[in-house]
Amino acid sequence: MNQFVSNEATSERVDWWVDRTVRGIQEEVPEVALRPGLAQQLDEAVRENWLSFLRQLPRSRMEFVFVPGAERIARESAQTALPLEALNRIYRIAQQSTWSYVTDLVGSVDDSRAERADLLIFLWERASAWIDRAINETSRVYHESRRRIDISRNALWLEAVTRILAGEALDSRWISSELGGYSLSGHHTAFVLATDDQEADTESLEESYRHLAGELRLSQPLVVRPGGRRLWMWAATTRPLSVDAHDVSMDGPMRSIRVAVGPSRPGRSGFVSSHNQSLRMLNVLHPDKRGLFLYSRYELLALLGCDEEVDGFVRRTLGDLLNPEEHEARLRQTVATYLALDGSADRTAAALSVHRNTVRYRLQQAGALLGDRLSVTSSDVALALMHLDLCHAGRLAERPGA
Repeated sequence: MNQFVSNEATSERVDWWVDRTVRGIQEEVPEVALRPGLAQQLDEAVRENWLSFLRQLPRSRMEFVFVPGAERIARESAQTALPLEALNRIYRIAQQSTWSYVTDLVGSVDDSRAERADLLIFLWERASAWIDRAINETSRVYHESRRRIDISRNALWLEAVTRILAGEALDSRWISSELGGYSLSGHHTAFVLATDDQEADTESLEESYRHLAGELRLSQPLVVRPGGRRLWMWAATTRPLSVDAHDVSMDGPMRSIRVAVGPSRPGRSGFVSSHNQSLRMLNVLHPDKRGLFLYSRYELLALLGCDEEVDGFVRRTLGDLLNPEEHEARLRQTVATYLALDGSADRTAAALSVHRNTVRYRLQQAGALLGDRLSVTSSDVALALMHLDLCHAGRLAERPGA
């Protein structure tokens, strides 16, 4: 092993090894060539890694060294938005190159077959362990760099967005430059993602926004983190964006969040008004609610807000139908589903998995609880039930002092 290291550490052999490995990487990872600074540093990083590995190889216990060139590659990759997957492929290609070389080398050793196998295993285990450690360290540095970049970029974007929302007269070209190319022309649809999950973090919200953007096929949305467990997003489109709650799967990362969606409006004023209305929508939602909530669907609820006067309207309208018992809760669910499905008893029965006659019986019972004042199809009843569900998650506390 000492002889091997002595032979391989000569400048000619090192140059040959570096050239062989770099050519293999450039062939398999073409993204490297698109980043000139990264391509220039690759040669140096491969050289440092190989020499460091050779120095450690004869020792009874190797000590991994994360060489400066590898750290620079990780930071450069983060700064030039090279995906981490591509960076990992670079190391795996270097590993394959090492395996190919070691296999040929051991095959030429003039020893017994058993000794060649032992030597092959020895080299392979050490090379694999080295590459694995290098990948782990590279991932750590890459993520740290991306986090710093994101924090810096978010600060700039948040400042620009705050000034736009405040109504400052800003140059459109300056805005586009500050917001990474996002243009205030066209139509804008605002989204506010929020969660009250104590275990949620920024990364989980970002995973949710990526899922949401993918489901709605949004191209390069503007995303800003205002702080707390919220995330602001805007989508710019040439035409008004039509969003339906059924367009988005609320599984996976979306399961623990609620998304308020503003209407699609044109120009800079639309950018501001859509965001303000998405916030208004969010502010009336009960913390237990999950899903996608469109301002355009619940506009009246959002405008009314949630205060004691509105709650008083709900109590007066629903009367005994507001009782917290399971029976009344089932009646309210049936009436709300019936109204949402345009008064179709058949569709309501299918949605609730009950018989059509059960739906009609429950509607009669609900009507009896409402008395002679209102029918189950009254717009006041529909509004009260909707407010009860969205703003109070189905349970309205008694009046203060009652």
